[in-house]
Amino acid sequence: MVVKIRFGRGPVVARRKGKNSRLALLGAGFLTLVSICLGSLGLWRLFQDVGLAGDFIFRDGILSHWQVWIASAALCWWACWQLSHYARRAHELVPTDVEAADPATNDDAAPAGLAANM
Repeated sequence: MVVKIRFGRGPVVARRKGKNSRLALLGAGFLTLVSICLGSLGLWRLFQDVGLAGDFIFRDGILSHWQVWIASAALCWWACWQLSHYARRAHELVPTDVEAADPATNDDAAPAGLAANM
């Protein structure tokens, strides 16, 4: 007795730009929060230098300068902007033709009776 097992076609791996757009949006959202936190620390240190705020967390070292905190906030904000721009471009490149991605319209697709049994 010979048993043949036939599997249906799996999802087609697409070679398209911007496949990681959802991950880019997640990273952009996270970096937005990080840049707000870094900016608030920079403003706290700046206001402490002026005399409008209480003692800062770091007294000595490189982290005790407000310029470091503001520059790192600006760098995070720029990275957030780049990631959101990448995700926006990838969203514009997604094909809107649903029939092209539908495996039922393919001639090479498995027969309907076999696909229903799986």
